[in-house]
Order: sequence, then structure tokens, then C-alpha cells
Amino acid sequence: MGRVVFRFRAAALAAAFGLASACDAGTYVLWPWVEEVEPGDQPEGPRTPPPPPPLEPVDPLDPDAVDDDDQMADAGEVPETVPNPNANTGAPEDGTPFEDLPENEEIPVSDSVPTLPVEDEPVDDEPAETPDVGEPEAPPVEPPAPVIEPSFDYYAAGDLEPRSGTGSGDETVFVPDMQFPIRSAASYPQSQVYRFGGGVKGGDQCDARNFAAPWRDNYCESRSRTTTTPFCEEVGVHLGQDIRVGDREGCLAERSTPARERARYEVVAVEDGVISNVGSYSINLRANGRIYRYMHLNMSQLKVEMGQQVKKGDLLGYVSNDFGGTPTTLHLHFEIKVNTAEYGWQYVPPYTSLLAAYQRREENPGQLVEDTVNVATTP
Repeated sequence: MGRVVFRFRAAALAAAFGLASACDAGTYVLWPWVEEVEPGDQPEGPRTPPPPPPLEPVDPLDPDAVDDDDQMADAGEVPETVPNPNANTGAPEDGTPFEDLPENEEIPVSDSVPTLPVEDEPVDDEPAETPDVGEPEAPPVEPPAPVIEPSFDYYAAGDLEPRSGTGSGDETVFVPDMQFPIRSAASYPQSQVYRFGGGVKGGDQCDARNFAAPWRDNYCESRSRTTTTPFCEEVGVHLGQDIRVGDREGCLAERSTPARERARYEVVAVEDGVISNVGSYSINLRANGRIYRYMHLNMSQLKVEMGQQVKKGDLLGYVSNDFGGTPTTLHLHFEIKVNTAEYGWQYVPPYTSLLAAYQRREENPGQLVEDTVNVATTP
């Protein structure tokens, strides 16, 4: 029998709190690459997908610039580090511009996994038959394959933090062969808003419970804007997966490290492709008909530049909390955008693809945490 966690669902309360979240600026979550629609202007019928991104790389810092790869190659001007002039705008030199909010005890957090007792193996009371004398010896019995103990726990796709929204539940592995975006450090996909250190839950982002909790999907998590996708039931949702990295000690060390110098946790390319966009706090990797967006890297220590070809596993940069001049927690926000047959270009649920990639990286299947109690949500 697997491990069991009892949880309660309720309607999303993010808008009611009116608080800045870990990916918020002011009282709104800013996702500037998504077409925003006012509530009164919502189209009827099937939701209109956003237009596909440009096929050619566009530098948001210099949209009119002409990319000349040959000239750069001839001059040997591919730098090891590509600084971003807008990175860490407004950030103090002595560390993270993130002040922990008081912990809100009214917000439930699933920070423990109770272990159920192991059932006893059935005992066979029938005596074994004695072979007749003279019969040939039975062939040797092959020993059973070793049992791999799970090294991490995870909730099913679409199972969000309590009172954080209604998950997608789509179990499609949209990219079955991608590499996990964190090279080697322990990783904990989970909410950066409704867990410790987030703008709704409050508390310390380096709380040890953040690094002991099971994996948890946060695609479709309720936010305070009007983003929509056919994969989520609600409006104003999170379109990627937040990934906490490392451990409490590493979090504390990174928080006290000057923002420009953070280089503890390596972020890598999940596929062969080209860097098709470099923003003030994000980069895009275009690969094989898919677009991956990485957010909150240390933009002062990027290892890639616009138009650069990269191979699967190549170093792109390091986990940090860059969000323009607005603070966020130390984490990687990761998105997958594909051209779906039903809806055109969409940000699809990345959780299952990340889980499969992590299982391959760790050579470990992990342990599914089962939800056995369903509580009706508030209409």
C-alpha cells in the first residue's frame, strides 16, 4: 500500500488575499508574454489561443538588431558569460530583495507524508513437496531483482496545494525524452505562492519543510490575472511549473550571496535547439517544434546568448530569483509551449514530462502519494 495524504480542496482564494505572491509584482501576477484579456472581453465558445511566437529570434532589448552569426564567429565574439543589462534592476548588492511575510496559519500546507504500516507477507502453511529420490535436481532459482527504494515522493498530475486552485489532471507526457532542466541538484517542483515563503502562505522560503515535501503540480494554480488556457478550468492561472532546488543550507547561502554572484545550481538545456529569446528575467529555448521558457535565472551569469545553438545538457545559467526589479523566491519557473492539434500554440502542463525526466536522471521511480479523500469544493 502506498503512502496516503488527506487533503481538502476549496475554491481558489488567491484574488481574495490581495497579496503579492512569489511570482507577483504589486497585487498582480505579471506574465508579460501572455495575451491578457479583460474579464468583460472574454471570447465566447472555445478559448482563442495566443498567436505562435516568431520563428526568427527577436532580442527584446534591441528588437531592430540584425543577428550576424558569421561575423560573430569570424571575430570569435561568443562570450562565456552574456550579461543582461536589465538583470537585478533595483536589487541590493548584499543579497535577495525578498522580505519574508508573516506566516498565515489559515492557509493549509501539505508538508508531511505519513507512512502507513507495511502489511505482513502471507504465510504458506502447506508443506513443500519432497521430490522423489533419483529425480534430477531442479534448476537453480534466479534471485529476485533488487527492490529500488523510492528516493522522492510525488503527487499525481493536477493535484495542487490545498485551496490553490483546480489542477489540469492531464497526464500526457508532452516531451517523453527531454532532459531534466536542473543538472544534478535535488529538485522539488512545488508552489512558490501557497507554500512557505510565498506571498499567500508567508513564512520563510528556506523553511526545511519546503525541501522535504513531495513533488506537487502547480500548473493551473490560481493567480490574480486573467490568463486562460484550454487545459485549465479557471481563469487567471499559472502556466508553468515552479521548481525549488537544493536544500535549506543552500537556500540560506544563496539568499545571502550577492545577486550577481549566484551560481550554485546549474540549469541546462532540455533538448538540442536555439536560444530564441533573452528577456530581462527569462530565456527561450526553441527545439523540435517546442518552446521552453526558463525564468528567474541569474541573468548576470547567463552562459548563452540570442541565436546560439545549444545541445541537450549544455549549461544555460544558474537558479536565482531575477524578476526584473521585483523580488521572487529562489526557484526555476519552467514552461513548455507546443503547437497542439486542437488549440494551436499553447503552454501545456509540464509536470509529467518533468517527472519522467527526473526519474531517468535519478534512475529511481519515486513514490506516488495517493489522495484517497475527495472533499467537494465551494461552488
